[in-house]
Amino acid sequence: MPTGRRHRVAPIAAAIVAVATFIAPTGSAEPIPSVRLFAASTHLRVQSGGNDVVSVDPGIYITPTGDDFELHVSRSNYDTPFTFEQVDPDTGAILRSLPLDSRDGWFGLKGFVHYEVVDAHGAVVKREALSFCPNAHPWQRERISDEGPLSPRYPRDCLLADWATRFIKGMVWGIDLGWASPVINRGGYYEGRISWKAERRSYTIRVYIDPSWVRLLSIEPADASREVQVTVARSKTAAHHAAVASSDAASAVAPSIPSDAPSAPDPRVPIQTNPNPASLPDLTPAPAYFMRTRQRDGHDYLTFASTELNQGPGTLVVDGFRGTDDRSMDAFQYFLIDGEPIGRAPVGELEFHAGRHNHWHFQQFALYSLLDAESKHVIVSDKQSWCLVNTDALDLTVPNANLTTRGLELRTSCGGPKALWIREVLDVGWADTYGQGVGSGAFDITDLRNGTYYVRVQVNPLGSLFEADTSNNVQDRLIRLRGRPGHRRVIVPQWHGIDTENTCDYC
Repeated sequence: MPTGRRHRVAPIAAAIVAVATFIAPTGSAEPIPSVRLFAASTHLRVQSGGNDVVSVDPGIYITPTGDDFELHVSRSNYDTPFTFEQVDPDTGAILRSLPLDSRDGWFGLKGFVHYEVVDAHGAVVKREALSFCPNAHPWQRERISDEGPLSPRYPRDCLLADWATRFIKGMVWGIDLGWASPVINRGGYYEGRISWKAERRSYTIRVYIDPSWVRLLSIEPADASREVQVTVARSKTAAHHAAVASSDAASAVAPSIPSDAPSAPDPRVPIQTNPNPASLPDLTPAPAYFMRTRQRDGHDYLTFASTELNQGPGTLVVDGFRGTDDRSMDAFQYFLIDGEPIGRAPVGELEFHAGRHNHWHFQQFALYSLLDAESKHVIVSDKQSWCLVNTDALDLTVPNANLTTRGLELRTSCGGPKALWIREVLDVGWADTYGQGVGSGAFDITDLRNGTYYVRVQVNPLGSLFEADTSNNVQDRLIRLRGRPGHRRVIVPQWHGIDTENTCDYC
């Protein structure tokens, strides 16, 4: 019996070719919701591994058109067979009856998509037919506009039972409007990649929806296929999955959004310049702590940790949206009341950090400075962007604090190179902690004299984020530098009687 998601390569069942039964709602002239393909990037540059094998995430997604795309597999009782139907997401009315054997069991839509890897001479080096589960895993779903809900409402998999599979009476599969699922969403450790032996430099990945499903779901032919060009590099310095400029910008637009601005959210969530105070976070930093001196390559460094708290009353939610081949994301802060967005405002950009982080960061969340005894700036840390995550529950007694877990509903998504959407969250009562190490935010104190200094942590330094209170955004920490080059040391007096330099967790 099934024990989890598995990868299935299925032939096209003859029954799928049958035309679905359409049941149009009475008095409705609206087209039945369907789906379409789009590509996050139209050109990928990848580095081959051992034996010239490459592993590529094509970054091709499926998203609804018109409304949420919702399918039901159900039976009224254990004595009747299952039915397979597309339903209206608001009323539950049946929109289409689909052949039952067009399912790949409980693993999705049988033979829904195909891909081909074609070399520069037109030879197919690899091809597969894949079943498709609309209910992608949470870390695979992408929010491409705010036409849909703030968080996806459909289950995390096409099968949520294990030993009790035989007792299933009904299951819902779907994709929210404004969200997308990758065409290759095998789940687990596969991460939606295609691997092949790349003996040449240039390849094309062609992805298309099977013609039988194009007919069953009335998919527009132009929405049923996409291509991604792949350049294989064998240099160790080649950028992995780096997007380059392309003219196919229209292929990644969200429904009802101008094709030249796919990162612009839906106007139904209005821009607000004076949001409800109850929807705003209150960001405040703890003092810098865990101060250490380090020596590397003839330089002396001061490392430290920093923690920034949201005291509420509102959750900090920053969503970023990216268009095809864009190198950055437009960032919007969302204002929530009772968990629902009442407005938004542009607050800057998110940028992708390759290498050690390999995910997206929100710029200018905090600023770290080293000041002299007269509180004049001496050094500014090069750490100026973050992926916000609830790492520490610092005050769950404040009103509206999230008592459950680290952003259970509003999940932070730091994303990867192919991400179309990022959400960065700091829940009420929670804080985000970063360590500023050598090569990542530490202060270079090589040329500083011994003496008294202050480490300043300032949250929201540009004032781009909307807050309930900005008077508590700065925290200075007194330190004293001693020693000689190569053997520097730091003395950190207690802060409000707290010894922050002891690494004991519960001292």
